[in-house]
Amino acid sequence: MAQNKTGPDSPQALTPEQIRQIQALAENIKYGSITLVFQDGILIQIERNEKIRVTPHNSGA
Repeated sequence: MAQNKTGPDSPQALTPEQIRQIQALAENIKYGSITLVFQDGILIQIERNEKIRVTPHNSGA
């Protein structure tokens, strides 16, 4: 079982800057997802996957 590393000397899981980055991504995404990847309780990667909806093109034929 993993140990909980909380305490005054433990690194934060999310820094204020990381929270701002995630918030900015969330405010600017229309369709898609944001994935947070953690290692040992620390955020190491933010992935943004955005879907772009396309309108079908009718050739008129």
